[in-house]
Amino acid sequence: MQASEDEIKRAFQSGDDDGDDTLSVSEAVHAVENLTGRSVDSSTIESACASCGVSTSREMDFDEFIQVVRHLESNNEL
Repeated sequence: MQASEDEIKRAFQSGDDDGDDTLSVSEAVHAVENLTGRSVDSSTIESACASCGVSTSREMDFDEFIQVVRHLESNNEL
């Protein structure tokens, strides 16, 4: 099942611990866990970022987070 954009937005906001409207890899892990209710590790997020062309050397914005989530969904990793 594919998450709605509203669900992804809520997850993004829940993971944004420092309130800067971006997510580090560790914040993205928490956001994805909040979205799915399942455990995910940082290597899964990093791999999805690499596949989507999202740099892990800086924090990702909401649009990049959507790309990562959709990639994970399409590869049945969520």
